[in-house]
Amino acid sequence: MRVVSQLLLGGVAGLALAGGAKAADLPMTKAAPVEYVRICSVHGAGFFYIPGSDTCIKIGGRVRAEYRYLEPLWTRRARAARMTPPASAPSAA
Repeated sequence: MRVVSQLLLGGVAGLALAGGAKAADLPMTKAAPVEYVRICSVHGAGFFYIPGSDTCIKIGGRVRAEYRYLEPLWTRRARAARMTPPASAPSAA
């Protein structure tokens, strides 16, 4: 019985604290838009100004990758052992 009353009091205290936190919230003001990337039209398409300077840069590249998987030898041997046909019975001719 004591545990139930402690849980009930703890729940009421938690709700009271959560209700009080809403009153402290301030309305948000909208910030001015920030121009993170400026396009550098002097050199053509794809160039951007480095922030804080008048230098233009173009970042690009290419990635090539290959992937190979070699099955472990013991797995290949086990598969080969399962795929071998059973010895045929001698035929009576």
